[in-house]
Amino acid sequence: MAVPTTGTLTMLGLAQEAKYGTYGSGTLPHAIKMSDLINGGGQNFFPAINTGCTPNPHTRTSNVLPYVGCDTDGCPGGLIDVYYATSIGDASNLTTGDVLYTNSALTTTLSVDDWRQDGFTNTIPSNQRKCSSGCFFDFDVNSSGVIQSGFSCGCP
Repeated sequence: MAVPTTGTLTMLGLAQEAKYGTYGSGTLPHAIKMSDLINGGGQNFFPAINTGCTPNPHTRTSNVLPYVGCDTDGCPGGLIDVYYATSIGDASNLTTGDVLYTNSALTTTLSVDDWRQDGFTNTIPSNQRKCSSGCFFDFDVNSSGVIQSGFSCGCP
């Protein structure tokens, strides 16, 4: 069975689906805690959540890619901080297919455009740079905030 796509959802129904795969039936002897449903375990012994789907709130922590602006047409708001999943590691690991966001909760993707991380801001720690110090990181993202192929480091 699956969680219904229409109607009112209940905590009990969600817990039954998590525990037994039977939304609307099954006995749970203890109080249901949302944290147990999310993290697994608890007195009802819920299974761990499926971490294979993305984005996954359980793993939604972020790293920052600071001093990013529009590459060719200028940004009306100036330079911004851009965020990505901590599972990627240092900014030097960013590659085609990674998703970039405008907030640290990783819920709002970066808009489609040509982007550049300022390479001349010496205050950027090395783990927050895609390229070496003094070099620009030029990249494009699609409408889903995904880095497209053809990104580059420009070193004058």
